[in-house]
Amino acid sequence: FIDRLLVCCEAYEISPVIVINKTDLLKSDRESENLHDISALYTDLGYCVLTTSIFDQTSIEHLKQQVSKKISVFTGPSGTGKTTLLNTLSPGLKLKTGEVSTSSNKGKHTTTFAQLITVNNETFIVDTPGIREFGLVNLEPYEISLFFPEMRSHRETCRYYNCTHRHEPSCGVKAALNAGQITPSRYKSYLNILESIEDELQKLP
Repeated sequence: FIDRLLVCCEAYEISPVIVINKTDLLKSDRESENLHDISALYTDLGYCVLTTSIFDQTSIEHLKQQVSKKISVFTGPSGTGKTTLLNTLSPGLKLKTGEVSTSSNKGKHTTTFAQLITVNNETFIVDTPGIREFGLVNLEPYEISLFFPEMRSHRETCRYYNCTHRHEPSCGVKAALNAGQITPSRYKSYLNILESIEDELQKLP
């Protein structure tokens, strides 16, 4: 999900910030290690990663600095605390929030439509409903690797200009993967996105 959003941001020149919220819910050293690994993965790729909790004022201040004097969009799955973060950034908003469902352990759609929130005269944030899937449009299969920063330079050494980095010989991206320069999880995300776009193209008349 994160990788799909990042591809969209790369394609349309949007500066993304990955916010991992509700860190107060970490229950074990293993969960903390997983959080560190995820943060390190994307930080190493050049992305800004914030870990936040409404009970950690320092983390809220870091988020406030990121959105200050900009138009930002908060997007992600239901139940991740997007609206609660907004209320914390600007307490006067008093936007409606809800609890995570105890039966499904998933968020419920408290926000039902996109809404432009004025934090102050220079800062605006769009609060969006929670989403479970994120589709990509207007992209060609051979372009996808352009929007994975760790693949850009390696694709220049591919034998074919339209290499999909899947089965072609003399592929620079696969060579980098085998050399440990591209993480398997990101490569798997790339393949999933590539296949979904190819499937959508096949449906076109």
